[in-house]
Amino acid sequence: MACEASQDYQIGEALLIGVVRQEVMEVTEGNAAPPALPEAKPISNSQDQILVQRLANTIKEIGDKLDQNPAFNDMIDGLVKVADKSSFWKLVEKVFTDGQIKWGRIIVLFYSVGKLSAKMVVARLPRIVSDILSLSLDYFKRNLLQWIRTVGGWMNSIPALACFSVDQFSGSSMRKYSPYVGVVFAFTGGLLLGGFIVSRFQKT
Repeated sequence: MACEASQDYQIGEALLIGVVRQEVMEVTEGNAAPPALPEAKPISNSQDQILVQRLANTIKEIGDKLDQNPAFNDMIDGLVKVADKSSFWKLVEKVFTDGQIKWGRIIVLFYSVGKLSAKMVVARLPRIVSDILSLSLDYFKRNLLQWIRTVGGWMNSIPALACFSVDQFSGSSMRKYSPYVGVVFAFTGGLLLGGFIVSRFQKT
């Protein structure tokens, strides 16, 4: 059990640090030195490496859709104006406003943390990025990791994310924060599920 928990944490850590690093690097290229970010612990298991890459691609696809939505960007810009660590807790409140944890919300949170970090750098507040990332990793460990273990680990996120839609947030009070919940993400569900099935066979 302890090994599984460590494995699930490593995957989450790699994803979260990876998306923050990617978003920050995109806004600092040729402009300024990026803030110091921690390195995720290396993942030795080849299947987990493949899973991390697949999930990283999924986060990017979700992020590309969110970036096209003015309401999402307005929400992030509003959090930047807070300009301190409380920005993270306000973000968590918006994503998990009804307290329900779902795969789609975890992925949206990860991308939003990356986007918020990049916006902080653009606003010349790079010192806050490390604080937000530390809070994010701690929140993941304390509040999301147990749920991920309970539902069978990160591998089980693939089928859910293959048909993920922000409409799944409907019925929650998240609607009052941002109308971007009405945007549907058209994922390549066949590719995700295909990769999931191949990975399952490779493990057996």
